[in-house]
Amino acid sequence: MRDKFFLATILLTPILVVIFSTLYFTMGMSPEGTKNNGEFFKSYFNFNEFKGSKGEQDLIGFEDGKWVLSVYVTDIEKSKESIYLMRQLNVALNRDINKLKRVIFYSNKLLEDDLRNIQIDYPRQILIEDKNGVLLNVLQRNSKINFNVENPIFVIDPYGRAVMYFNTDTDPKLILKDLKVLI
Repeated sequence: MRDKFFLATILLTPILVVIFSTLYFTMGMSPEGTKNNGEFFKSYFNFNEFKGSKGEQDLIGFEDGKWVLSVYVTDIEKSKESIYLMRQLNVALNRDINKLKRVIFYSNKLLEDDLRNIQIDYPRQILIEDKNGVLLNVLQRNSKINFNVENPIFVIDPYGRAVMYFNTDTDPKLILKDLKVLI
């Protein structure tokens, strides 16, 4: 009899937890707001929709299962701080450093030489050309800030979905805190 009671307790515990948590949530006792320090994009968009320069491959691959920390460069001088911050955040992740890759997007061909020099200064960054500027338009349309003027850091999940972006004045410690939660 004692073993049957013990077995019933083990089997019913997860069911009761799910039932009570569902009731708790549906009665309006759910968490309010978020504790994210970044800004979510207005609507969902997937990076697998964007094609490379020749049109047959994806703009960026997500087969490796890594998160992407990226900047869309429209002005070299304004983006240098964001690119430097991306590297510092990547280093600060310590053991999670291999769960993240850094990508720089650009559409202006005139910036290519400057970006190659930045890539020499900050190795392990991927340069991706957005030939028609379609990605920039989508980023601009789905954010509250002007991506042409400011060059903020934005995050893409391992499945290719744009998650959030960080305003240029966000404290790096708060960005790191969000990244540790995401990764």
